[in-house]
Amino acid sequence: MSTPIQYVELGEDLWIKARGSALTLFKTEEAELGILELSPGTRLPREGYSIHASNDEFAYIVSGEVVFWTDKGATVLREGMLIYNKKGTPHYTENVGEKPARIVWLLAPPRGV
Repeated sequence: MSTPIQYVELGEDLWIKARGSALTLFKTEEAELGILELSPGTRLPREGYSIHASNDEFAYIVSGEVVFWTDKGATVLREGMLIYNKKGTPHYTENVGEKPARIVWLLAPPRGV
């Protein structure tokens, strides 16, 4: 009998894989969950905006500090903060701090569904 429970340990190996690009950890028909590590001075995407036309986005700042830019302005997000970004909102994330920023993100529904 297989269990419906899946898990990962957010060890250094996964954070290294997520350095500078969004790493998907889980994807179902309802949602997609992943992590991202941004080094100081890094912006994602590198140019322009990211737009999730069909996906609401949630992000939790595990550590560090980032600026979350939309076409309407900027919001500083610090460790322990949670953000909701409505689908269709042009945005990018920038680490203007002095240490890496680690983020857990969720898209609902997932990309490509």
